[in-house]
Formats: sequence, structure tokens, C-alpha cells
Amino acid sequence: LTTIKAFIVKELCVDCILGMDFINKYKMIINTEERTVSIRDDHKRTTLQFDVNKHCINYPARLINHIRIPPKRTVSVPVSVALSSAQVLFRPSFKLQQRSPILMLNSSLNIHRHTSFISLHNPTNEVRLLPKGIILGTTTIPTLSFKKDPDIDYSFAQKNICNLIQPITNSAQKDKVKRVLDKHVKLFDTTKPTIVINVKPHAIKTLDYPPPSSKPYYSTPAKQDAMYKITQELLQFALIRPSYSPYAAPALLVAKHDGTWRMVVDYKKLNNITIKDNHPLPNMEQTIQVLGNGYQFFSKFDMKSGFWQIPIEEEDRHKTAFITPEGLYEWNVLAQGLKNSPPSFQRVMTDILSPCRQFALVYIDDIVVYSRSFEEH
Repeated sequence: LTTIKAFIVKELCVDCILGMDFINKYKMIINTEERTVSIRDDHKRTTLQFDVNKHCINYPARLINHIRIPPKRTVSVPVSVALSSAQVLFRPSFKLQQRSPILMLNSSLNIHRHTSFISLHNPTNEVRLLPKGIILGTTTIPTLSFKKDPDIDYSFAQKNICNLIQPITNSAQKDKVKRVLDKHVKLFDTTKPTIVINVKPHAIKTLDYPPPSSKPYYSTPAKQDAMYKITQELLQFALIRPSYSPYAAPALLVAKHDGTWRMVVDYKKLNNITIKDNHPLPNMEQTIQVLGNGYQFFSKFDMKSGFWQIPIEEEDRHKTAFITPEGLYEWNVLAQGLKNSPPSFQRVMTDILSPCRQFALVYIDDIVVYSRSFEEH
């Protein structure tokens, strides 16, 4: 049992802070290599294990004023944070995003005199109100960590980054771009598929017809082996699952340019009874006109297996069932060949990038960011 005089502080970022008086009084020894701390009391020493940076230091970001956001508009609003001055990371409130259509982005904030500013976007056709004092999200003080994420293939990601910046001839600009990309290195590890969880899943609305089904297409033994390997890989990454559906669309293999096989599914019968999604795709002529309006710097982003990043509504997954010589499977994610895959994916991308519409255009899974100067870019 140890005792020490303590000051009571309002909204302290941690439960307790021990100073040099405590360290000297109890002859504390901190061993960072073994992650232990030992203290001496009554001629005996007690050793405890501790964790480094086990918890992030978080502060809520509260709206300072009552806010009215017009339809299809982006506004910058002041928020209060229990920090006088700092650069922090902002993460939008999941609960607020669940009950409000207002869009916010993960971002870096500069706090000055307990105040910072956050951009809010209203993608709807109605005025949206947010009350004073509501928590928009959480700010986190960045901490240095030297522990690498075991799920990230850093060498593969760095190889992708180096290939992407290769066309940049200005060495100073190349270094600046690389530093930005290195901060988001996880995005460039494309060895494993990623399924997003914060978007509305794809729905398949069908007419009142019996479920269409087909027999598996004939294939050679070599193609059957290739099909089996592909389905096993899709199962491993949870992109598909075994199915017991009355639906059954035949799968087939298409040769790629490199001689390998791509599996596609003939959804012609399912598409014939699927209600069309009329969400518009961008007009390419208008896109070219926008990009030709004096812009000189362009960055193009392409989604790796973009459709596979969008989940399908649980109640509609059985409709995507496809049949191979080995069995029946259904998709957990958006599949190519479905009637409404392009407009559904376009809707997701348009909503996500709506706060960036002044400098970014998206056509399904292709994004272009455009600027008039490198600094602006």
C-alpha cells in the first residue's frame, strides 16, 4: 500500500499521473525493455507488469453552436475539445452516423484555445439540423508506435507506392507525395480483399417469379481444377459461402491476358427478373469538360476489386447463388454481372466522395483528383 498527496483536476486525460515525488519516495524502477515497474515499500520491492500505449487518449468533439445545413451543401462548423492546443486525429461518431445522414470524414484537426473546425456535408434534399453540444466524434492524440501491423504486407505495399510515384519527375514533389502515401500504407497492401462495413449493403429487388436455376456448364478437367482453386480462395477470404438456395446461375472461366483464369457468372436469368436501379452514371463528355477547365495536376485512383468491397444484404445473398461442377455457392459481396452492380457501386462512391466533389470525380471504381497547382493538389 502506497500513499501520496494528489491534486484533483477536472477532465484529466488519464485516471492518475504520478510525478517525481512519488518515484523518488518509493525508489521506483521502470524497465521499458521488460515492461515492468517496481517500487520499494517497508523494505520489500514489488514488481508489476505494464503495457505501453495500451489505450489511446480520447476527447469528445462537441458542436459549439446550433447548426442548420442546407441541402447538398458542405459547411465548416466550430467544435470544442478539452485541449487548449494540439494536433489531433478526428474520428466521426458511429452512433451519430447511424441516425443522421450527415457525412463527416476521418481527418487531422488543429486545436487552438479549445476550438477547432470540422466539415459537415448534407447529401440529402432536405435541411438538416444539429443541436448545440452534440458530440460529432472523438479526437485522439497521436502516439508513436513502432509495432507493425502483422496483417499488412509492408514490402508489397511499399512496392506499390514506389510504382505509383515513379512517373513524377520532380524529386521534391515525389518525396512529398510519398510521405502522404506512407501515412496510409495499409491502403496499398492489395494482397487481401477488404469488405467495408459502414455503407448500405447492395439490395437485389426482384419481380414475383420463381427462382431461376441452371445446371453447371460443361468444362474440361483442367478447367474444373482451376474453378475449384478459385472458389476455395474466395471461400478463404469470405467473399462467398456455401449455398442451399433455389437460385443457381452457371459459373464459367474466362482467360485473362496473362494466361490465368477469371471466374464469371452468367446472371442473365436473374437479371431478367431484377428491378432496375436507375441511379445515374456520370456523363463522360461532361467529365472531360470539367477536367479541361485549366487543371494541370491529376491523380487517378483505381479500386482493387472494388465490387468485392461492398457487402450484399443478408436477405438477398441467396439470389446470387452460382453453380459449379463442385457445388453451389452464394456471394457475400457485390458480384460482377449482376444487373445493378454498376449503379449501386456508383451510388456508394458518390456518397462517400460528396464532400470532395469540388476537386474529385468518380466513375464507378475510378477516381480522379484534379487541381491547378501542386500545392493545392
